[in-house]
Amino acid sequence: MKLNPIRTIALTALALSTTTLVHAAPNVVSGSGTPDPVQSKATPYGLQPIAPVMEAGSTAASQNFDANVLPGALAFIKSALPEGQNNTASKAFQIDPSKLTMATTHDVTATFIYEGASYHNSIGLTTVAPGQSQPQSTWDEVTAPTAGLVFPDASSTSSGYPDGGSVAGTRTQSQPVLPGDFTDLGTIKQGTALDFFLLSNGANNSWAPVFSTQEGLNPDGFKQHVAEFSPSLFAVPQLNSPYVFLSFEDLYGGGDKDINDTIIAINIGAANVKALLATPEPAMPLTFTACLGLALFAVRKNRKAAATV
Repeated sequence: MKLNPIRTIALTALALSTTTLVHAAPNVVSGSGTPDPVQSKATPYGLQPIAPVMEAGSTAASQNFDANVLPGALAFIKSALPEGQNNTASKAFQIDPSKLTMATTHDVTATFIYEGASYHNSIGLTTVAPGQSQPQSTWDEVTAPTAGLVFPDASSTSSGYPDGGSVAGTRTQSQPVLPGDFTDLGTIKQGTALDFFLLSNGANNSWAPVFSTQEGLNPDGFKQHVAEFSPSLFAVPQLNSPYVFLSFEDLYGGGDKDINDTIIAINIGAANVKALLATPEPAMPLTFTACLGLALFAVRKNRKAAATV
């Protein structure tokens, strides 16, 4: 999206006053939490919500996230994924989003963090069970039997593009979520692949363009619609964090390539995060092999030199 001073100010304000924005819920319910009083009615492609969106701070886990993870995440986003800049070389591309597969069974939640878009984007999820084929196109993705909406309208009055007359920190029908609001995605079993996707302006367009974490499916050829990172980049020590973050670009061809138009956190459990961080990038095995080859060559050379002495 085009750089907008209001968006930059809004992101800074979020980082400084997160508690004010996310703890608006007057009631805290143990267990699953309290549903947001405003639920989006958007159903692009006929997709239905996986579960209601819940109020920030309405569970102990949500309160902990709001207090101990969200402020650091917002500060990191400001520095690593700044507005209106080409962020394709950002360190936020820590994890390959196409590798988001459960190493162990875990109860998964998705938490809304921030949006810096004029569009009313929808976030969806298709789960792929072990042994099942991955979607071969974005159409397969949104029409799969397991496809559903995580946030039907990931728009917020705490964004850089609030609707005229909206009061920051309130929920409206056109901007129904606040930072810290979350959706319970249920218990997801070991070996299941999590295939998240963004529907560009999906809350206003039933046949919205689809941008997937499976980058090869994206029809525009742009391979960086989604950045994925963990708190290990902005909070030390965070070796036992259960969270990974997905940050989406919502424009065809990448637009301005700031890749921060909709940002969510996924609680997949610490064991799954460790497994993702332990997965080498494609270039790493080649680098290791090359280094091993050089080491063996040096050893042989030294042995040959010693034999001639």
